[in-house]
Amino acid sequence: MKKITLLIFANCFLFFSCSSSKHIDRFQKIQYKSITRGYSTQILLQGDTLKYFQNNNETLSLIISKEVKNSLNKLLKKVHPETIGLIKAPTNKFQYDGAMYTTLEVIWNGKNYKSNGFDDDNPPKKLSSFINFLLRLVK
Repeated sequence: MKKITLLIFANCFLFFSCSSSKHIDRFQKIQYKSITRGYSTQILLQGDTLKYFQNNNETLSLIISKEVKNSLNKLLKKVHPETIGLIKAPTNKFQYDGAMYTTLEVIWNGKNYKSNGFDDDNPPKKLSSFINFLLRLVK
């Protein structure tokens, strides 16, 4: 009887430890920054709070829904956050003030990833759907 009880306990322990160790891909922080001489914008999403800044002044603060967070996580997963730093900008108008210098920084599953600079009006194609979704949240 003791062996059967021990066997049942061991199987339950194994079952629950495996089911609770599911790996869920998600962001902990998203920071989108655009700057040029005399003007800057920033979107900061951390936890359930989205904040929008213009010239370092907070102009908007929102609590985002679980559905929005799930959508952002799905879009980020398609981008493969670990490759964000390898993506090249399609144009470089920011180098002569033709566009705002923009970066995207993401903390994904506890690791920090940052993009190379790109033009705010022409993000890399791989990032464009994610960035457009993010920008729609503050409009």
